[in-house]
This record gives sequence, structure tokens and C-alpha cells, in this order.
Amino acid sequence: MAKQALPSWLRTAGFVLLAAILLAFAFNGVNLGEVWDTAKDANWAYIALSVSLGYFALLSRGKRWTLVLNHLGHKTPVWNAVHSIGIGYLVNMALPRAGEVARATALSNAQKTPLNVVLGTIIMERTIDLLLLLGLIGLTFIRASGELKELLDLTQTEAADEQAAGFPWGIALAVLLALGIFSAWLFRRRIQSSAIFLRFKAFLKGLMEGIRAVGQLPNQWVYWGHTLFIWICYYAMVYVCFFALPSTAHLDLSEGLFIMVAASLGIVIPVPGGIGAYHYLVAMALVVLGLQYEEGLAFATIVHAAQSLMLMIVGIIGFIGLSQKTKAING
Repeated sequence: MAKQALPSWLRTAGFVLLAAILLAFAFNGVNLGEVWDTAKDANWAYIALSVSLGYFALLSRGKRWTLVLNHLGHKTPVWNAVHSIGIGYLVNMALPRAGEVARATALSNAQKTPLNVVLGTIIMERTIDLLLLLGLIGLTFIRASGELKELLDLTQTEAADEQAAGFPWGIALAVLLALGIFSAWLFRRRIQSSAIFLRFKAFLKGLMEGIRAVGQLPNQWVYWGHTLFIWICYYAMVYVCFFALPSTAHLDLSEGLFIMVAASLGIVIPVPGGIGAYHYLVAMALVVLGLQYEEGLAFATIVHAAQSLMLMIVGIIGFIGLSQKTKAING
């Protein structure tokens, strides 16, 4: 008898619990009075500017997405794309990594675009984002290798180091990989005829359509211009927040890149909205730059709360906007 997948509410509860644990870890032993003393001096005009930059990035991401979908023959209004992205961000805040599926499903239902094609364009987009993030990490390593190494040292525990040293991870991974390849070859006929494999094949077809579409866009410079603008906004929305607090106002552009990479890594960790992980990594990165931990935590808390509020609002608006379109299509 096949095992049933965990109920969605149980997975959500697990992620929320993990986020709560990380948040408790980030605030463990912290003098909350000092955090509040730092936060209450914030200049909220700079925080509002940061939120505006985040929203401009979302609008640009929506426009960039329509360039690919329209080229594939699926006419997509910009607001349909923006609303779908908002829904994806909102879902990610409850169930990490489910946002991309929710985003694709929302757009597919709203305008009857094939789901595999929509997913393909999203995976292609995320692949580009991942490569750019890796490039930024590489640039940060070149410009601030000492700070990056210190951040890694600070966020590692001795227990984890001892476990890693005592277990032959390289050999274990090599053996698992060899067993996986051998099993796939041994049961290849059964795998190729399975429903999962056929769905995966259809998904890959949609993904390849998305990749080819980017290469065939008549105005590729527009696509890559939006990509550059999005990442400039991501950088600027962190950098302008430095001026919101007296303790961070002295930080320069290169240090802004370092904090942006730390913030991005916090968001990548699969917890709702990066809660806990974002706070800890950004605070520790600011410690590396000479701030007190409480000052770094105040900065991380303010920026994360403001951006999360913006994403929740655009997600709710997206649900309302696309639900009306879906009802109209379904009659």
C-alpha cells in the first residue's frame, strides 16, 4: 500500500516551527531593550524607499516574464504576471518553495496557459537568478573574502565541525550516486513508462521551450535590461536602509554587497519568508563589519518586516485580482 503524502497543513506547520526555532535562536540571549533602542531611532523614509524599490523589482519581474510568455504565443497582461508573482511570494511565506507552483497555477488558471509551459519559464527564470546570485557571491569573495570567511566561521558550530570531520561524507555521497545511477539503468524501462516520468518529460519540454524563447526574443536587450534592473533594485533596497539607522549609516557600497549576499542566503534557506535565518545571517554579517549584534538584529528585523508586509499586501491583491479573472474565464 502506497504511503500517503503528508497533509499540506502538517508540512506548513513543520516549516513554521522551523522558522520559529531559527527566530528564537537569532534572539537567544539578546537584550531586547537594546534592539528596541536602536530600532526606534530608524528613519522610516529610507525604509519606505527600500520597500518602493522592492515593489519596482516585482513590477520589472512581471514585465520580464510577459516578454517570454508573449513570445511563446500566450498573450499575458503585465498585471496578470505581477499578481501571479505576488501570489507566489505570499505562498512562499507559509510554505517555502511552493510559491513557484502556486504562481504558475494562478496564471495558468487565470488565462488558460498550459501549466508545463508556465512552469518551464519560471524554472528558467529561477536558474538565471541562481547563476546571478552565485556570481554575486563570487564577486563578494573577491572584494571581501576576509569578511565572508569570518561570517562563515562565526555561523559554524564546533559540534557541526566535529561531526563533519568524523563522517566520510565524500565517500557516502559517491556511493549513493553510484547506486542511484545503477538503479536507474536497471529499472530504466519501468521508469520510462511510469506516469511520473511522463509528467517529468512534459515538464522538461516546457522548460526547454522557455529557454529557447529567451534565446529567440526579438529584443533580448529588454529582457536582460529588466534582469539587471531587478538585481540593482535588490542591492539598492538593502543599501538605502543603511541610512535608516545611525549605527549603519557609515557603511559603504562594497559592504552593502556583502550584506545583500548574506540577506539572499537567508532567504534561500527553506523557512517561511526567511524568518529567523535572514535575521541571524544579516545580524552576524553586520557583526563582522563591526556592529553590535543587537544593532545588526534591529536592522535585520526592520528591513525584513517592511519587505514582508509589502509582499503580503501584493500577494493578497494578487489573489483578489486573479480570482476575478479566473471566475470570468470559467463563467
